[in-house]
Amino acid sequence: MSTKTTEDEDNGGYRMLIRRGAVRELWHSSAVADAQPAVPTASDRDLWDGMDRGIRDLILTESGRLAGQAWPYPMLSQWAAYARTGDRIAYETRNFERNRRIRLHVLAAALDPSDDRILAAADGLWQKTEQATWCWPAHDDAFARGQRVPDPDRPFVDLGAGEDAALVAWSVLVLRDQLERLSPGLVDRLAAETRRRVLEPFTTRRDWHWEGTEEDVHNWAPWIHDNLIIAAAAFTEGEQRDEVIALCVDGIDRYLAQLPADGAIDEGFAYWWQGAARAFDALALLDGLSGGAVAEAVAGGELAGLTELARFPERLRLGRGWFASFSDAEARADDHTPWHTLFRAARLCGLDDTATFALGERTQPVCGLDSGVAAGLGRMLAELTDIRAGVVDAVPPQSPDPWGDSARDVVVRDTAVLLASIGLGIRSSAGLSVVAKGGHNGENHNHNDLGSIAVAVDGIPLLPDLGRAEYTAQTFSERRYELWNVGSEWHSAPMPRGLAQLPGPQWRAPVTEIDHGWSIDLTGAYPDAGAWTRTVTASGGVVRVIDDGDAVGDPQTRIVVVCAGVPERAGDGILVPGRHGSRGLHLTFDPAGVSFETRRVDDPHLRRSWGAQVTRMLFTPAEAGPWEMTASTGR
Repeated sequence: MSTKTTEDEDNGGYRMLIRRGAVRELWHSSAVADAQPAVPTASDRDLWDGMDRGIRDLILTESGRLAGQAWPYPMLSQWAAYARTGDRIAYETRNFERNRRIRLHVLAAALDPSDDRILAAADGLWQKTEQATWCWPAHDDAFARGQRVPDPDRPFVDLGAGEDAALVAWSVLVLRDQLERLSPGLVDRLAAETRRRVLEPFTTRRDWHWEGTEEDVHNWAPWIHDNLIIAAAAFTEGEQRDEVIALCVDGIDRYLAQLPADGAIDEGFAYWWQGAARAFDALALLDGLSGGAVAEAVAGGELAGLTELARFPERLRLGRGWFASFSDAEARADDHTPWHTLFRAARLCGLDDTATFALGERTQPVCGLDSGVAAGLGRMLAELTDIRAGVVDAVPPQSPDPWGDSARDVVVRDTAVLLASIGLGIRSSAGLSVVAKGGHNGENHNHNDLGSIAVAVDGIPLLPDLGRAEYTAQTFSERRYELWNVGSEWHSAPMPRGLAQLPGPQWRAPVTEIDHGWSIDLTGAYPDAGAWTRTVTASGGVVRVIDDGDAVGDPQTRIVVVCAGVPERAGDGILVPGRHGSRGLHLTFDPAGVSFETRRVDDPHLRRSWGAQVTRMLFTPAEAGPWEMTASTGR
């Protein structure tokens, strides 16, 4: 579902977040020659010696613990396992653990620049220069050429290469003087490897699929471009620096100019942090390199639309740590979600309420302490700098809920994500929420989920959209839709005449807003299913779903409702047990046969959110005509 305007036909009829060219033109008119990013160097003793005592002790203790252990060493067999078995986790795990240790040693050396701490950081950075490839195996094109080893003569620039380039760049910007004193030549080696492996291939080989096109947005683009901007600032100068940054700026501009005006990310909440948030990270760098021009343009110029992008995570909130889920996004925020990134984006956009929301969701003292890639060294340094400067403590108190205390509706039109809550404010937890999905089945990280619903009680999803499982080679292959959690059969959606949905943008479900909810036309969502309309409303303490279509009474028709755990028969209805302290959910329905299919959950991503078992309830309406199901907490 899209918001169309007459003035923006150049964007295919969609009202977009910013005008194409706005960031690019701003950079070319405002870039300060030879400007350097503001980085908290280890020589700035006032900053590091005044760091929060608890955070200081945490980093120094963990760095010290790791210093007595052998370094993680990614093996060739693990790298090549992706081609043999589809496994990408073993290699990535060791690589990520190595990078985490480097981050901690660099920060420890800045906090306490003893020779031992500096040399520990140097050891890790030297290992990056000796590592055969910085590309993650799932992305390297060496496999397509029949190789089972990385090709040093043809480095592939991917997310991993960008992450490593940024890691060594931030490390050098923080510890340059200390590394030059104790390990002379290492900085030059790091610079040469970054240019050879990443920056030079980036500028000379211009067929990178992740750059996207003027019609196709790609979330890798801002992630990689953000990392390459800091790498260029650290390791290049003159024309080479200008070329790399100009290409990155154009990529950031292209990405933002393809997002809809409501700030919607069709890959969902979890991907906001590695797409939209990476664009915000890049804009923060560009703001510093342009004398504040970006902040000025966000405040009232051509970048004002970015405020909607910063509001997206908050709009999808169900309860503390839980969010409306669709596509490959997970409903449960990771414990290491880098909330400070949203805090900074909100501050850039002048959104004090959103900044306060971000701080309220934070569950760790500083981001980047885990071994994942949600927060690298750059994000850690930004948060530590803000903590030291007192910026975090200066945020105004939380204002009253802008949606009120009784109900709210959120319609993210351009991705057709619909959320309504009863007895629940956006920053509350008690109440009932329903999420519905329209749109089409050709979205990025798409699941076949048209017409699906999810219901949360007291902020906890009980009828969930399951989200993604652990990624393997199959996840992004032609066999993607054989994965049980991706197909429509395990989404709370109809199966007219037993039919499942198919992937592709041609399968569509337009949405019409009605009183207290929405009408979703599923006629074009299935092959040969006939007319089908799903109406979803939330009022009076009840979520109501009505299915009406040609095939409602067909004996092969099934209406699927997925729940976490195992439901129980309860008189004339079904009780879905509560979770994490929530109340349960009582389902009532028009006459129908019903069967339960419970599945054991072994995947770590799915298990973390939904526990050891999930169940799909298969309803077979007894009669033709409208069939209704209600959900409430009344019993």
